[in-house]
Amino acid sequence: MIPQNELVQLTRLVAGRSRILVGSHADCGDATGAVTACRLVLTALGKEVTAFLPSPVSPSFLFLPETEAVVSDPAAIDFSAYDLYLSVDVAEPKLTGLAHKFPERPTELTTVNFDHHLTNTAYGNLNVVDKSAAATCAMLYEWFRFAGWTIDRKVATCLLTGILTDTGTFSNPATNDTALKAAADLLSRGASATRALQQVAGNRTLTELKLWGRAFERLYDYPSLGLVATVITQADLKEFNASEDMLEGVANFLQSLSGYRVVLVLKEKTDGTVKGSLRTTRDDVDVAAVAKLFGGGGHKKAAGFSLPGKLVETPQGWRVEA
Repeated sequence: MIPQNELVQLTRLVAGRSRILVGSHADCGDATGAVTACRLVLTALGKEVTAFLPSPVSPSFLFLPETEAVVSDPAAIDFSAYDLYLSVDVAEPKLTGLAHKFPERPTELTTVNFDHHLTNTAYGNLNVVDKSAAATCAMLYEWFRFAGWTIDRKVATCLLTGILTDTGTFSNPATNDTALKAAADLLSRGASATRALQQVAGNRTLTELKLWGRAFERLYDYPSLGLVATVITQADLKEFNASEDMLEGVANFLQSLSGYRVVLVLKEKTDGTVKGSLRTTRDDVDVAAVAKLFGGGGHKKAAGFSLPGKLVETPQGWRVEA
């Protein structure tokens, strides 16, 4: 639960601002749902709102309302044009796509850090961080209800999608009673559950299944570490004419493997980096701590990191080379 004094402070802060930038990180249903929900709610309050993600909205989440309004070009963002920056579902500035512009922020611009990640660095002027929350969209649901703001069908769909994403459709350890109660109420408000479930948990294409098959072919276990890992390269994506977002869900699927402590999925990206996704179902393992060693972060049982370089296969196995 978010402390009531923080909810009061945040609500009053928004009431006194007129030009708001809402941003998050890339390729995530909770991030995309949070940004779109905030834009809809704050616009309805008469605010001038810009929604930003550091890459175009993933095809999997284009069903969310008004995603065409989301800006993904950092050059289009000028911090001096806003009086409030609401950063949602972002553990640290480097994930925003705007970190290089942070030194340019005018002193009168208030930065709100609204998040649920264990590794959050408290980078805001106001930090509203609930590390027990299942999803940032679950926190937004709590905030919007406290403030008395309208949660209509469109907003409910955005929030439910974020909750479904970060709980693995209520199948991973992030699931809690607060998230389930929020989801139930969002359904009563008209959230499009069928569409959200299809995009988050199902609706796989033949191309996606072939790509997932390649990932399964490369599974390799490290018994001494209790680790199973796999990799997907840009060459694989080109071979199957697939997009990076088609790999979403692979790590969550593999975490159900029995007999292993940790699952690691390494994905080569077009920007010259390798993204690592770590998952575990064990209470005695903290993958966020592991991710932090590589400059990443996340939750105790679901975390990630990015490294500069590319994936190279060697006689000893796959490795990341700069």
